[in-house]
Amino acid sequence: MKRKRRKEKRVNLKLPEELHTKAKIVAVLKDLTLNDYIERAVREAIEKDEHLLERVKELIEK
Repeated sequence: MKRKRRKEKRVNLKLPEELHTKAKIVAVLKDLTLNDYIERAVREAIEKDEHLLERVKELIEK
């Protein structure tokens, strides 16, 4: 059975060294890759700001 591949975009981030180090440590402690940890953080931020996306959608539909 074939697995469906999701479309992905690559993002190059510049982080202060201390922030990168802390994120990497927390990711390891949670048994995640740094990429997965950052992806989760972005998803959570978008969920928190979902109302902004709804406003954009409303403006586009007018």
